[in-house]
Amino acid sequence: MFNKNNKEAPEQPDKAAELLAKKEENTKLYEQLTNKNREYMVKLNRSLDDHGVPEERKTIIYNDMLKNIIKQQSQHLTARRIYGTVTDQANYLTENQTAGEQGETVRSETWKIYLDGALTAGGAYTGITGLISLFTDQAATMRLFMAFLAFAIGGLALMVIAKYAPVPGQKGGFLKYILATSGVMIGFVLLMTLGAFPSSINPVLSPTISVIIGVVAIGAKIYLKRRLSIQGTLF
Repeated sequence: MFNKNNKEAPEQPDKAAELLAKKEENTKLYEQLTNKNREYMVKLNRSLDDHGVPEERKTIIYNDMLKNIIKQQSQHLTARRIYGTVTDQANYLTENQTAGEQGETVRSETWKIYLDGALTAGGAYTGITGLISLFTDQAATMRLFMAFLAFAIGGLALMVIAKYAPVPGQKGGFLKYILATSGVMIGFVLLMTLGAFPSSINPVLSPTISVIIGVVAIGAKIYLKRRLSIQGTLF
């Protein structure tokens, strides 16, 4: 199962070297498992064999799983608690790809993800609010401080949501994602109400200015995402 000498070399040399490296790493990782987690992996290996999963794919699957299991062993979480029963996990893996197989996206630095989120949320909120005022003949409602909060708090909200986005093959992530999303959206709405507080230093922005701010922000988001190679964002 985790024997580094058990090779099924693919046609591409680079891929073969990568798989061999993963097999060697899997062997070392397997030795770090508790007895209960080792038993889980042995049973899973048998189940995947029964499903006809090739060795090449199992190597990638195990590399993802072993790293995650070892990371959470310190918190006294077993493989069964993380992934469910062997049968459930085998069925899931047979029908779905893991993050490793999909070419897991490397997340950019936190400040880059925040910047991208701020431009996205702030630009969308400000621009849409301006458009609504323009096309419905409603009085402008966007204030300067409200626009500032849309960028500042919106960036934080999207950064948190991106961080807790579910990882394929890992159970429990969806609940965290729902809780994180609900929390930041409620907080966003509550904090945005502060921006509407009338003040002599908090002037109302005309619909045209709001739209311009929104367009510039979205344009900057598209440019900087390419320029800075920002990865791991929602949009």
